[in-house]
Amino acid sequence: MRMILVGLFLITASVFGGCSQSPGPEAAVQTNTYVGGGTVTDLDPKVPMIEIDHEDIKGLMPAMQMQFHVKDKGLLEGIKRGDRIEFTVENGVRGMLVTAVRKK
Repeated sequence: MRMILVGLFLITASVFGGCSQSPGPEAAVQTNTYVGGGTVTDLDPKVPMIEIDHEDIKGLMPAMQMQFHVKDKGLLEGIKRGDRIEFTVENGVRGMLVTAVRKK
């Protein structure tokens, strides 16, 4: 019986000891910021969302048309379909999020 208890103690100590020394998954994920340019093809301030036919976003993705969630619907004020824009997008643990929009 004593051998079983010692074995369980060693297993428990190694499992919990290892957990306290290694960083969690949050530490492995960071948020990166990128700047892109393109043309607004659609937007919905209620969501808020913007669809952009964008050029290459260096370090993130090639040129394409896609939807992005927007950090705050106020960023879409004064923006309409067909506008040429420059935008900032953050890519992190929760996906991509537009954090700034400026007409060109």
